[in-house]
This record gives sequence, C-alpha cells and structure tokens, in this order.
Amino acid sequence: MKKLFFVMPVICALCGAGCAGFSQQPIFTDILGGEAEPIKIVKTVRMETNTIQIYFAGTAEFLSVEIFIPETGETQTCSAEPMDIPDNFTDSDEQSGKADTYTAFALSPTATIGIGVPFVLRGSVSDTKHSVLDFALPFEGANTHPAKLRITEIRPLYSSKPKSEFIEFIVMESGNLSGITITNVGDKQNPHCRFPAAEVSAGETIVYHWRSVEEGIRDETTVKIISGGTQACAAARDFWGPYTSIPKRNANVILIKAGVDGDIQDAILYCTEKECAKRGAAPAWNDEELVREAEAAVASGAWRGGAVLKSAVIAPITASKSLVRDAKTAINKAESWTLRDSKKVTMGKPY
Repeated sequence: MKKLFFVMPVICALCGAGCAGFSQQPIFTDILGGEAEPIKIVKTVRMETNTIQIYFAGTAEFLSVEIFIPETGETQTCSAEPMDIPDNFTDSDEQSGKADTYTAFALSPTATIGIGVPFVLRGSVSDTKHSVLDFALPFEGANTHPAKLRITEIRPLYSSKPKSEFIEFIVMESGNLSGITITNVGDKQNPHCRFPAAEVSAGETIVYHWRSVEEGIRDETTVKIISGGTQACAAARDFWGPYTSIPKRNANVILIKAGVDGDIQDAILYCTEKECAKRGAAPAWNDEELVREAEAAVASGAWRGGAVLKSAVIAPITASKSLVRDAKTAINKAESWTLRDSKKVTMGKPY
C-alpha cells in the first residue's frame, strides 16, 4: 500500500490576538512507492457548528478521523458523512488543476468545542489505488455569538516608543471577540489582525494596540487579567499586536469584520492632508485593493458618503494625533470624525 503524508502546520498563535498570516498550503513530507496521481485535499470549510466540510480531488474513502485538542492533549471522535458536490463548487487548490472526480465529506465532532479553542482535524483516507493520505488540519472553535464593535478613536500613525498606533472600540452588543478581525488594507504583509476568544459586554471599551513594544503586556481576555506597559488603559480591555515594526499608512482603509471573510461591522477611511495634497487636484486611492475594500465598506453600510478618496477623513494627521468619532450620531462618514492633538487623545477612556 502506498502512503502519502499530508501535514498542515498547527500554529499556536491561533490562540492569540495576532495577525493571521501563516501558510495554508499542503506540505508533502514523504511519498513511498511507484508513481501515482496522489489524492489531494483541495478545500475545507468550517461551519458554525464546527462541522468541517472537506473536499478531495479524486475518489476518497475515510479510514480514520478524529479531533485532537492541543491545549489538553485530548482526542475526540468525529463522524464522517458523504456529501454531494455543489453545482457551484470551485477547486481552491491552484496547484491541483481541475480533477475529473471530487469527493466531499462532512466531518462532525461528537463533543462540544469551546469558542476559539484550537483543534486539529486529523485522519487518513484511501483512494481507488489503495494509496493512503494522512492529514492534520488546524481550526478554532467557531464563534457562535460574536460581539459587535464600533470604532470610537484611532491613532493610525506611529510615534516614538512606547507610544504607538491604536484603535479603540465600544462594544455595541455583548458576545465573544474570537475571530473578529481588524483588516489594515494598506498593510500588504500582515493585513488581518484577529482577536482571541474573550467574552465582552455591551458598553465596555476595548483598545487594540498594533505593536508590542514593552515588557509585561498581556491580552486582557478576562476582567481579571491586567496588562502591564505604559500604554495599557486602566478603564479599557487591552489587546496587543505581535509586531514591533509595521508599515506606515498615510492613506488607508480599515475594516472590522466578524471574521477575515465575515460581515463588515465597521470601517474608517482616512488620508493625511499632506498625502492627499501630493495626489493632485483629483486625489484618488493608488491601490486597487484600497479601492475594492472602500467600495465594500460603502456597500455594507459601514461607511457613508462614498468610496472615493475625497470621501475619506482628510486631516493633518500626525503620529501624535488621533481621530475621534462623534458619539451623538450613528452615521459613519468623514464629517463624523474630528482630529485631536496629543494632549487631548483619550485612548481607553469611556466613550
């Protein structure tokens, strides 16, 4: 029997409030025996119930499957039910080409998996030539009741240590932060920053600091955890990005989503006055992705007034100043934001 080993790296950073950026590509560590067209995993989808839909290029039959919980070392049983291939199915693995046959299964845990808990789906499948593919795929427990956040203040540019960029929120609806994503569209290397699992209540203030530049800082995932650091906020829940250096973004679109591909909860479009002046009499976004995401923010209703650059917040923003949202209006557009100098920044104070 020929055996193929397929290993997906399990990233412990899934537990933290870091930026998602690890590879999702398969790694074949060994192929034994003569040449054969290997069976391949081409797509996986985690459902809200933590059921994993898994699609194979080729004809696959499960030999074994289980769920492993790295935090506890426990394993759980998992059922495997065949699925019909949807008419609109597309092969997400660009390296596999278009297969003649696809096989799909719904893999369902038989025990509850907590919100944000990392787990590994691992198992073995066989193809029609009796070759075996072993795999291990990392996931997190689905967030079944995500909190809803509203941006209230943002310092988008870097100052001197230990002052750094931050984005402040008020919790509009109680729930869990797990998987809620801050998408910095202007950051090409690490655009998506994800909150860890943390229950929050309506009315709480949350501050996400993009950089970790001091010792003693901690994600305040519970009310009992108190972060150190001079930028920690006594009246807010603090969360920290994993980087000490990130790109400068003088014109940007920032989106808050229920997940990387989830619904847009809130947004802000901004450009420094100096940068806008550089772009002439009819300033425009200079990046297709910024255009696309600005349009998405408008289409979702999270941003009003248009997706073009002139509809963004245009102000003499510097590294010591913040943009603050008008608390008296629910409409989110350029006119809803004012610029505050360094002495009037209210990071972490109640909205």
